[in-house]
Amino acid sequence: MKSYFINLASYTEANRAARYLRSIKINAEVEKGASGGGCSYGIRVYENPERVCRLLSAVNIRCGKIKS
Repeated sequence: MKSYFINLASYTEANRAARYLRSIKINAEVEKGASGGGCSYGIRVYENPERVCRLLSAVNIRCGKIKS
């Protein structure tokens, strides 16, 4: 099963996103990532990342870079 890492603005945003996605039955895990010289947080999902970002935008959470 292919997974995608979606970079988010902060640890708090990642937690909010994961909680929201779990509430609508989409598996999401908070994960620490690396971004050019610092650390970042995001979520790992096993669904279409564009669809996930559309769902998150409905609750005012903006997606950053998507990595597979």
